[in-house]
Amino acid sequence: MKRQALITLTLSLVVIMASSFSVAMADPPGWRIIQLTDNIYSDESPKISGSNIVWSGWDGSDYEIFFYNGSTIAQLTNNDFNDYDPQISGSNIVWVGYWEGYNPGPDKNSAEIFFYNGSTTTQLTNNNFNDWYPQISGSNVVWYHWNGSNGEIFFYNGSTTTLLAAGWGRPQISGSNIVWSGWDGGDSEIFFYNGSTTTQLTNNNFSDWDPQISGSNITWYGYGPDGSDGEMFFYNGSTITQLSNNNLREVFPKISGSNITWWAYNPDGSNGEVFFYNGSTGIITQLTNNDFNDYDPQISGSNIVWRGSDGNDFEIFFYNGSTGITTQLTNNSFSDSGPQISGSTIVWSGSDGNDKEIFMAVPCSYTLAGDLNSDCKVDLDDFSIMASNWLIDCIAEPNNPACVPK
Repeated sequence: MKRQALITLTLSLVVIMASSFSVAMADPPGWRIIQLTDNIYSDESPKISGSNIVWSGWDGSDYEIFFYNGSTIAQLTNNDFNDYDPQISGSNIVWVGYWEGYNPGPDKNSAEIFFYNGSTTTQLTNNNFNDWYPQISGSNVVWYHWNGSNGEIFFYNGSTTTLLAAGWGRPQISGSNIVWSGWDGGDSEIFFYNGSTTTQLTNNNFSDWDPQISGSNITWYGYGPDGSDGEMFFYNGSTITQLSNNNLREVFPKISGSNITWWAYNPDGSNGEVFFYNGSTGIITQLTNNDFNDYDPQISGSNIVWRGSDGNDFEIFFYNGSTGITTQLTNNSFSDSGPQISGSTIVWSGSDGNDKEIFMAVPCSYTLAGDLNSDCKVDLDDFSIMASNWLIDCIAEPNNPACVPK
């Protein structure tokens, strides 16, 4: 009896210790959260491709580019101007270098594009104007250039740079396929370059914006046909389909294969929610439905990540397209932002209580004896679970909430 009382007391102490430790450190069941950076400066704007991650981080005087290859972190730039907006494909990386000011750049006069091929860095542009919004697919790079009077779209194929067309906004690339929005003299339309020729996909009396591409599949939002709110459109390589038709303002789609996600909000700007179009079934699913705002969804296959408010700050949420289950990955008193996804690996920028750091979430795919919450490690959280269920007898108390039928 004394032995059982001692064990119960010990387990009670474990619960108290684990509870205080888990406030900031606990991983969600089935996941491991890894803090990649831990410094006194801000790390922001992460992007991911496989297990490779890139971000822009402050070094005490300006922003530099940092690269995590799945095991170690390397600082790719070390200069006296700001490097930001990194994008990644495999181990190839592209970014903007600029000098702080209205007309920034390494020559103190413009923003320029830089390309890292996994071993060396090349400056792709060198002019007196601004080059912005680079995107990368393999060794192919596209960006927006301002020539002083008009916007232009440039394409680098790994060896040579070509002026594709006049355009504006952020061009997107998949392989050698490129999409952008451009002015047709009346409004904004969608243009598609297939590696050899350019086609104007839309020709209507309303504006089409923010095209995204995956292979030859393209999505965008357009203010039509009623002209009062944003609707989603999808081009499957041959035909255009209007996916939505409602009174919500649906904006900023992302695409992976034929799967699409976006967020929509009320006409008064309130209550953003996340939606998912399954390209295989043709079904649109509203993934969130609450009184808070859910923003910035990203997609890889049928997996989706976004940032959503919990009523106090923004947290990171993950939707598993295979199981249909949504998991809240973070639960803290700080706002987490900029989530990105590759497969089921997720990266974002979040506070450690002092500044912004880079965090990564990976699912646990191993079975470990004693790992009761499936986060691939045995620690106080597992002891806490065991202690909280100590002496529960499901045969004697089958209605106990802790007793879950097999």
